[in-house]
Amino acid sequence: MRQQPLIAWHRNTRIAWRVAILPVLALLLALLQGCASRSMPESQTDPAATTTASSLASAQALTGEARMSELNRQLTTLASASPLADRTAFDYRLGPGDLIKIEAPQAPEINGLTARLSGPGTINLPLLGELALGGMTTTQAQRAVVERLAKYIHQPQVSVSVAEYASQEITVTGAVMKPGVYPIQRPRTLIEVLSLAGGLSGGAGSTLDVSTQTSDTRTGKSTPQRFIIDIKELLKDPNSNSLLVRGGDSVYVAQSGYYFVDGAVGRPGAYPLLPGTTAYKAATIAGGTKWDAVRDRVRVIRTDESGNPVEKIVDIAAVRDKGAPDLPLQEGDVVVVDTNAFKSGFVILWDNTFRVIALSSLFP
Repeated sequence: MRQQPLIAWHRNTRIAWRVAILPVLALLLALLQGCASRSMPESQTDPAATTTASSLASAQALTGEARMSELNRQLTTLASASPLADRTAFDYRLGPGDLIKIEAPQAPEINGLTARLSGPGTINLPLLGELALGGMTTTQAQRAVVERLAKYIHQPQVSVSVAEYASQEITVTGAVMKPGVYPIQRPRTLIEVLSLAGGLSGGAGSTLDVSTQTSDTRTGKSTPQRFIIDIKELLKDPNSNSLLVRGGDSVYVAQSGYYFVDGAVGRPGAYPLLPGTTAYKAATIAGGTKWDAVRDRVRVIRTDESGNPVEKIVDIAAVRDKGAPDLPLQEGDVVVVDTNAFKSGFVILWDNTFRVIALSSLFP
């Protein structure tokens, strides 16, 4: 009979213990959250901070779109400007696939005739036979027809024009709206080439990779050359780069690079590297740092010119609170936000304590 009062006493003691410890745990949790909120730049548990991270990510996306829109606007404006005088006088050189039209009123056999240059750059005309016109300008081709026709007609009048351009083509690839092969009638500036390809696409980086040929004035031989050109600098002053793109050349618009965020952030992963991205912004865009993150020693790991990893330390809490210098990111950088072991242990302790309390309430 004495066992029932003893059991009741134990049950009441457990209930009293739970009631007493709950305010203590709640107070401890509030203190921890308060400490965390004072030191963290962004927090998963803070709705306002999450909104800030989302807003910054959206702002960065809009900034990228605005940047691309502005670059394309500049491209359109510059491309519509009048070509330079030294290019307007350029005489197109015929090549395989070009279609030419011949006007020769004194020779009905070829007057108004069109002919396409073959692979070796030749055409076969009635009365005149085969003519090798590949590599000639239209003026030179006209002279060649006159010389052949002069065997039959005294002082023949001849005009040669290009009806269809096909041999002089440039290739534009990479982050452009309309990558492809484009026929050209004269050398083109890089601004014109980008405009031909519809402008830059959303994933465009900051550089152009141009492959071209340069001729040696002494030997006449062509040597392949490659140029890396900054798009921003080109748009600031198009005349600062006098490189002209000719038939056979290619232009590649580099894709935007990526950086990576790992560790105690809301959304670890890969993100496109836009101009102005820094270590602090990267952590914020990745969902913000968690409350148990180490913010005064965020590690940025990048590869040096020798291929070796180099670690740089950034105090992103000081960047936010004190305006300390931030670190601009480079393509391939890895931003690592480590976890504070003490805070992380407290999270585990709280989780386990909460489970014990929950189970005790289920099984009194």
